Amino acid sequence: MDASLRPLHPSDLARVAEIERHTFSDPWSAAAFRDALAQPHVRALAAVDERDAVLGYTVGMLAADEAEVLNIAVDPPARGKGVGAGLLEGMLEELHRAGARSVFLEVRRSNEAAIRLYRRSGFEILGARPDYYRQPREDALTMGRFLGPEAQENDEEVHQFG
Repeated sequence: MDASLRPLHPSDLARVAEIERHTFSDPWSAAAFRDALAQPHVRALAAVDERDAVLGYTVGMLAADEAEVLNIAVDPPARGKGVGAGLLEGMLEELHRAGARSVFLEVRRSNEAAIRLYRRSGFEILGARPDYYRQPREDALTMGRFLGPEAQENDEEVHQFG
């Protein structure tokens, strides 16, 4: 599946909230996404098809030279086609361009597909956070990755993958 990345826009939020509800048991609301997009230290990308329909999204946050991937999700029919990997790599590039030298994230211990994706992108498990998630309660694995000189610098607004 061919897709491209672009900045996430407020006009995308109804679709983003729909994907969020289909993906997570404790989803962010459209208002939570709107509040995040209003923050200057937040970066958000959408993966879109040739008609500009949102297939997935990711949200990251920068604090000094550290960053966190807060959210990443792909619409169920688009999963398994490289969209999630493209979103993650696009976010890592965006955060690196903004000055991040290291990136962290939390993932449900049971989310084996996401853990494989993060490991393929160079993340390592750093520890666990007991009962981090609710609905259902579950531990989170904390993962991290260094963004060194091997991370590509690319100033383009749109990235192609697929």
